[in-house]
Amino acid sequence: MKKFSCYSIIIITFFSLFVTACCSKKKAAVSSETKTETSATQPKIDFEKNGYVKASVINYEVDGCGFLIQLEDGKKLQAANLSADYKKDGLPVWVKYAPKKGGMSVCMAGQMIELSDIQLRK
Repeated sequence: MKKFSCYSIIIITFFSLFVTACCSKKKAAVSSETKTETSATQPKIDFEKNGYVKASVINYEVDGCGFLIQLEDGKKLQAANLSADYKKDGLPVWVKYAPKKGGMSVCMAGQMIELSDIQLRK
């Protein structure tokens, strides 16, 4: 009787592990398929129609300015809230901004602004 119950426990344990391993592989495959479908079906955003402006982040080393945003027409903007993720010289971006009222800075190269959104431009 002891032999039978010992073998039963071993077989049940092995079967449980086998079923669990098969289920987790199947679940991973489904989630990767879902990710591919959602990225392929995501609509492209028309940034210009949504009020964004083409720009580039520049490292402006004059007068201790640091990183500025330069618009396509050459106008420079000093963003009070530029994230460290975007502080890369020559980085092409889309920006949405508003002039910052009462903002003061030692940098005299660009207009003070408050970014409402910034996105990488591809």
